[in-house]
Parts: sequence; structure tokens; C-alpha cells
Amino acid sequence: MGKIILLLLALLFSTQSHANGSISFNSEISHAFGGAVTAGAIVAISDDFWPNYDRAWMGFTISTVVGSISQYYEYAQGENDFRNAFADALSHALGSAIGAYVTDKYILLPVIHTTDKETYMGLSIQFRL
Repeated sequence: MGKIILLLLALLFSTQSHANGSISFNSEISHAFGGAVTAGAIVAISDDFWPNYDRAWMGFTISTVVGSISQYYEYAQGENDFRNAFADALSHALGSAIGAYVTDKYILLPVIHTTDKETYMGLSIQFRL
């Protein structure tokens, strides 16, 4: 239940207001951050519902597809030109890749995979000095 709330909060705070589009550092970093948060939440949710699939790829793919569709919709409605929409979608995809990787490798540990014959459980312990 907590992971579903995390997903809903991530989607709530990662939505962009539909003002006029521009290519600026603040615009692109906000799209990257939104992609990272959305992909991370999807990775956390997919760990519960689809444990047999690679959760990092699922988070990256779903977040990138949704971000790209939203940018295409803005372009089709005339709210954004092609260059700005493409830059926004690219920033979202880059953020999605980072968010999915970090969530999969560093936040969601241990990894438990079950098959019909055996169960695999892995634990990663990391020390930073």
C-alpha cells in the first residue's frame, strides 16, 4: 500500500503545468527530475506486482513512453513546437533512466526471485568511507 501511495505522490508532484514551452536549464531539469521520480515509483510498484520481470526496464520504459506521449500531445495541440517537445521528452527519458537505475540498484534491496523449483535471495551490503 505504501508503494502505491509513493507512486501517486510521484505522479502528483512530477506533473508539469501547461504554460508555454521553452528550452532552458530549469525546464529541462524539471522534466528530468519528473522522469526520475516517476520511473523510480514505477520500479518500486513493479517489484510487487511483476517480480519476474526486470523492474528497472519496466520503470524506464513505462515512464519514457508516458512522458513521450504527453509531449506529443502538447505538440499536437499546438502548445509546444517540435524542438521544445523533443527536448522535453529527451530530458524526461534521461531522468527516467537515472531514476530507474538508482531505484533498482541502490534503493530496492534485497532482491528475491522465486521460480517453481527454487528461491533466490540476494543481499547487497555497501560501505562508503
